[in-house]
Amino acid sequence: MKKFSKDQIQQIAIGALFAFLFVFVYWRYFLKPTTAAIKEKKIKIEEMSKRVEELDRRAKRLDRLKTELAAAEQDWQGLRARLPDKRDLPGIINTITQITHKHRLTLSTISPMQSRGSDLYNEYPFNITITGTYHDIAQFLVSVGNLDRIYRAENLSLTPAAPTPEAPNVSVGASLTLITYQYKGS
Repeated sequence: MKKFSKDQIQQIAIGALFAFLFVFVYWRYFLKPTTAAIKEKKIKIEEMSKRVEELDRRAKRLDRLKTELAAAEQDWQGLRARLPDKRDLPGIINTITQITHKHRLTLSTISPMQSRGSDLYNEYPFNITITGTYHDIAQFLVSVGNLDRIYRAENLSLTPAAPTPEAPNVSVGASLTLITYQYKGS
């Protein structure tokens, strides 16, 4: 084995010391902070990825909820047509009058009665007296039942009627109570 001189041993020791110092300084001031920064950034990336996934799930849920909301609003508008929040007495009387004319009936009387209320809606009854043929009265009731707004007929009373020169086809007089509704809610 080769023996090293004292100078050579010192040079090797100094070289090893510098190599150790270089490795220590490199590790301490460059590699360790960079590794720590990389770990922190990986943790942040994982957290942000989880957050993005959660937001994607929420966005998909939001789209579904928007679709459900649009369908519910459409249903609500349909229900509002059937059960409006305004009484609209002139509109109700006009509608009933138009339907009686459509079915060749003679409208003798239409008189609003005292309204009745419940927690969710008000009832507005009308006494109606009409004359015409049996089938025309039946078609009138069907037409009223097919309106957007809810109407209910009750206390229907049919009596024979004599034809007149103005209405030669009249055979039946009808007296009934026609009830419509108004939504009380907001």
